[in-house]
Amino acid sequence: MGTRDFNALDLFICRWRSRIVRRFIRPGTRVLDFGCGHQALFLQSVQSDVQQGIGLDYDATPGRLATNLEIQNFHFKDRFTFADASFDHVTILAVLEHIPLDQVDVLFREFHRILKPGGSVLLTTPTPASRPLLEFLAFKLRIISGPEIRDHKHYWSETDIRELAGRTGFRCSTYQKFQFGMNSFGALNVGPIETDPAA
Repeated sequence: MGTRDFNALDLFICRWRSRIVRRFIRPGTRVLDFGCGHQALFLQSVQSDVQQGIGLDYDATPGRLATNLEIQNFHFKDRFTFADASFDHVTILAVLEHIPLDQVDVLFREFHRILKPGGSVLLTTPTPASRPLLEFLAFKLRIISGPEIRDHKHYWSETDIRELAGRTGFRCSTYQKFQFGMNSFGALNVGPIETDPAA
């Protein structure tokens, strides 16, 4: 997620979705946060729980935030430099909607390759119902980031996400809406479906 231009409302929304995703991060695991933003806010929120966290973002300044947290400047083309089965979780939070549709399947197949058996992609993305409200807040009231909303390529429905999972070798074990139906969370698993901790 781009965080450079975030205001207080943007940060509130960011923290809300982070709380949901954190419940699915298993302790002592390796996490790749794709599109981490220049502050890597999500990784900082799980720093004490994970063995290692790596954040990737084309707009990030490389560096180490803690002994177990690292940010890398990276622009995805068609492959990661990581070895097969390198991570337990990949997080992609408020990023999927910014990716051109012709690149999404390539990206998720790479997520599948670098995840360990039983690993998961944990994603959040606005629902189609959110589009009018987000555009009103961004372009009329100007209280959330206009550049972020203008860059949305697609608003993903539950059907879209489940079909994406099936095409790229995952099972969608959890799908839920939050923020009054305007945002969604999905857990896409490699191998056996894990139990939803919210169930």
